[in-house]
Amino acid sequence: MFPWKTVIQLEAQSSSPLYLQMVNVIVREITSGRLPKGRKIPGSRAMADLLSLNRKTVVQAYDELMAQGWLEVFPSKGTFVSAKLPVIQPVALNQDRVSEPEELLRIKSTNFILQYENRPPHQIEINDGAPDHRLAPVDWIYKECRSLLRTGYGKRHLRYSHVLGDGNLREVLSKYLSDTRGMSIGTENVLITRGSQMGLYIILNILMDKGDAVVVGDTSYDAADWTVLQYGGKLIRVEVDEHGLNIEKLEVVLKTTDIKAIYVTPHHHFPTTVTLSTERRLRLLDLALKYNFAIIEDDYDYDFHYSSSPLLPLASLNHHEHVIYIGSFSKIFAPALRIGYVVASSRIINELGKIRRIIDRQGDPVLEHVMSLAIETGELQRHLKKTLKVYQNRRDLFCHLLTKYFSDISTFKTPEGGMAIWTRFDQKIMVGSYFPELLKKGLFMNIDKVYVRELNALRLGFASVNEKEITQAMDIMADVIKP
Repeated sequence: MFPWKTVIQLEAQSSSPLYLQMVNVIVREITSGRLPKGRKIPGSRAMADLLSLNRKTVVQAYDELMAQGWLEVFPSKGTFVSAKLPVIQPVALNQDRVSEPEELLRIKSTNFILQYENRPPHQIEINDGAPDHRLAPVDWIYKECRSLLRTGYGKRHLRYSHVLGDGNLREVLSKYLSDTRGMSIGTENVLITRGSQMGLYIILNILMDKGDAVVVGDTSYDAADWTVLQYGGKLIRVEVDEHGLNIEKLEVVLKTTDIKAIYVTPHHHFPTTVTLSTERRLRLLDLALKYNFAIIEDDYDYDFHYSSSPLLPLASLNHHEHVIYIGSFSKIFAPALRIGYVVASSRIINELGKIRRIIDRQGDPVLEHVMSLAIETGELQRHLKKTLKVYQNRRDLFCHLLTKYFSDISTFKTPEGGMAIWTRFDQKIMVGSYFPELLKKGLFMNIDKVYVRELNALRLGFASVNEKEITQAMDIMADVIKP
């Protein structure tokens, strides 16, 4: 006797109708092999009595199962699992099908990419350098979205649009970058993406073949490393010191090794926050022209400089298309507002558009158009002016408390810009071992564990926590992290 009452457990509070819940359970039992083809099942009246359901619910479920081909009815005989279904061998309850390799699909392994983990319960989070989403002009952004979509012109943005992004944003952005970063570009040189990571992914797609070498810093942005490895590339690491990437050591590599590209974060190097000096920028560009490799310039936090004006990007120099520039509005406003951009020669932009077309087709035309309005109306500059002052105050407080509590066991340099502080700890303090205790007290260290483990260092983001949260976080750290 099949245990119908035990197997068919329905939830009256579920948003799914009872008959559909019943359909799903019976389909599951058939596909698992526990209800074999040709098996007779109780009639609608008997099943309704067995499950304490209204008979109409059972009839509705049976009708749906017959319409889908799972059941068949024979007059005067009853209702049966369809004999037309293939034979499915049942799996014993104690048998783990996943443990049998011959039954698994062959997929590419990406073990080098860390599994993303959900945030645990906490009161305060220290990340490795993200903007404070609470400061984003969300009301203004969505007011403009609503206003746009009330018009006939605005409703056109709900259709399929250009694969390179909203035309108005590309035009306005090209002028903005020309004015603020000295880039001699036009609309044809801009591709809008869903954040900087998409830009990096499609750039490496058109540059790399399997086995190609890409240079990164000896400390580097993990997602950039993962992207190179995903394409079957080889990472060549070059030292990063207090002036940025060591160009002399890079030149030694170039004399013996062909490379396809170099990935740099000049403002400010991830994770150590140092700025690539002007002299080294010029020498790097000379080497790119001499050895014919691409410079992927990820300028993710160019806008956040506190002590002086930022250096102009490599992309603003005469680079003969050897520099491909990546920027992002996500780092200015909030991570969830996924709008980034790539600046390159029109030839490269058109090729990137082809790849973008097959992985995402297009971005968010409505939000992209509103972002163009943020530039045109000055909303972007107002937001940057406000957040620069806020972030500088947070940086100063963070550095003050780091000195107050940890000067005897750590070293750091106050960053000129960016949203994080690179802090090295004395080897007698294995700082990562304190994370569980910090979490118990409500402080979640959402920080790259690789650098914690290998370098005993923390990239401490100060921008996303306010003064009260910074003080509370530092009090917790001082209470837990002790020699």
